[in-house]
Amino acid sequence: MACLMAIVLMAAGAGDAAWPPDGALEWAWEYRGDALPWEAVPHWAGSPSGDTEAAVTPEGLRIEDRSSERGSLCTFRRAWRVDPAQGGVVEARIKVVANDSSSGAGIMLADGEHEAYLTLFPDRLEVNHGEVVQPFTTTDGFHVYRLAARQKDFLVWVDGALVIDGTGKFTDPAHANRSYAAFGSCSSAAKSDAVYAYVRYVPLGELPLPERLAGAEDVLVYKKPGVYACFPSLYRLDDGTLVASYGTRTRRSHIDSTGGSAASQSHDGGRTWEPVEGPRPMNPARRCKDGSLVAADGHGWRNVPAERRKEFEDQDITVRDVREGVVAYLQGAYCSRSEDGGQTWQKEELQLPAHRSLMTYNRVDAASLSEGLRLVSVYGQLKEDEHTRSFLLRSADDGKTWWFLPLAADPAGKLDLNETALAENARGEIVAMVRTHPPDGGYLFTTISTDRGITWAPARQTEIWGYPAHLLRLQDGRMLCSYGYRRDPMGVRAVISPDGGRTWNVAEEIILRCDGAGSGSDLGYPISIEIEPGRVFTIYYMTTDDGITHIAGTIWDIPAPAK
Repeated sequence: MACLMAIVLMAAGAGDAAWPPDGALEWAWEYRGDALPWEAVPHWAGSPSGDTEAAVTPEGLRIEDRSSERGSLCTFRRAWRVDPAQGGVVEARIKVVANDSSSGAGIMLADGEHEAYLTLFPDRLEVNHGEVVQPFTTTDGFHVYRLAARQKDFLVWVDGALVIDGTGKFTDPAHANRSYAAFGSCSSAAKSDAVYAYVRYVPLGELPLPERLAGAEDVLVYKKPGVYACFPSLYRLDDGTLVASYGTRTRRSHIDSTGGSAASQSHDGGRTWEPVEGPRPMNPARRCKDGSLVAADGHGWRNVPAERRKEFEDQDITVRDVREGVVAYLQGAYCSRSEDGGQTWQKEELQLPAHRSLMTYNRVDAASLSEGLRLVSVYGQLKEDEHTRSFLLRSADDGKTWWFLPLAADPAGKLDLNETALAENARGEIVAMVRTHPPDGGYLFTTISTDRGITWAPARQTEIWGYPAHLLRLQDGRMLCSYGYRRDPMGVRAVISPDGGRTWNVAEEIILRCDGAGSGSDLGYPISIEIEPGRVFTIYYMTTDDGITHIAGTIWDIPAPAK
């Protein structure tokens, strides 16, 4: 089982660490190769993709990458707060069976500024994709490989002997500013086979964590070992009860919903939670003025037998693998209506332009909009699109009829725009906050509609880095944007707009959480509710060092407006 070995060698700000670090070290964390990394404590992010396999053997963790197809790889990583000026060390005991490509088997060190991958070929060692090469036989048994880097320098030892001096050569930029220690197959193009007896690392100096919002109170909504709890929703009943529903998946997947979902409720403003027994309370946002219930959605990922893959590919519809024998396709949207309080529902397919993919993200609480207005943001690709963009399902007659409208696309035509948060400001304008992806994106884009969602201004990039977002109009008229922060230090953050979403006070970014671990895809999707004037409950999903992805929340006070 992976275990905690010791504290870091040197605290941040304690001065220069000994260099080169070629002797005994007090390792911060060690993975011993006798448990699957995603089940170990601490948790290592990553899992096999494509035609790869990771299995525990008597010798250690064996990673077999049998394919050079796109997406076939298997890398495990642990984020760290290494100070590039003082550097860090990654060490592993590895036996190589085979490897035919750069980054196919070995260890990696990234410090947020630069990165280096030590590739183990059967007959040589390589760093920086062949820039530095050292002949060496890696297949004659286990060897201990140590990679150390700081500033612009890296060094490599094998079995205690210095074999590569990369002084001045630690210069490859860190992809998307990543900062972590990693091992395994990091290249789709590679086919490789190697056994990892142990992997351990230590930062020789750590960057300080940012200052978290004072007085913020974290609460646990749902957490269970073996369950990947994700993608929470949140709404408030007429009596003030908060209801949260969320996925309870048995696989760490954003597509495979095996395991279903669950719901919890709170009667004290989010401080304590209990399971919802029996039918889930109806979201009041679905209630129409005439007493009927209505909701519009995209279908999302729809599972079908794998033999139907070609049927959808021939129609140029997005298809992905779910699990063995099952694929999922992404198409269509619908409206559901109930005239008997939710006992029965009538579903009607919405007429849409020809599209390659379509996903729902955010349904706006109808009670917070102008009377009769209902808005649902969706995103995807029409058949003529090169990139994903954001669209709107819009009803101006309380859900009786729906229109499909364009919302936002990248004006430069280079970025995918997708998950979009919506809210109405105090002036009656609709504000949208749109997600983009690193490495080219990562900053939220925004646009505003002055005609209740019919037309939208060109989307523009904000200074807010994070995704995806949620928007809330506060009782004092300001607007709150909360969002996942999926780079080191991972967590949940928020900013406030004093002018209805036109500008955002990024200089006073509010840090709700900064203790996320594992993969950036395993946290976020916050939703905020103002439980009383000036006090907010924000729900999200989160992964910390124990590797159990769970539903959590933070109760916090909104900073007073500037005078």
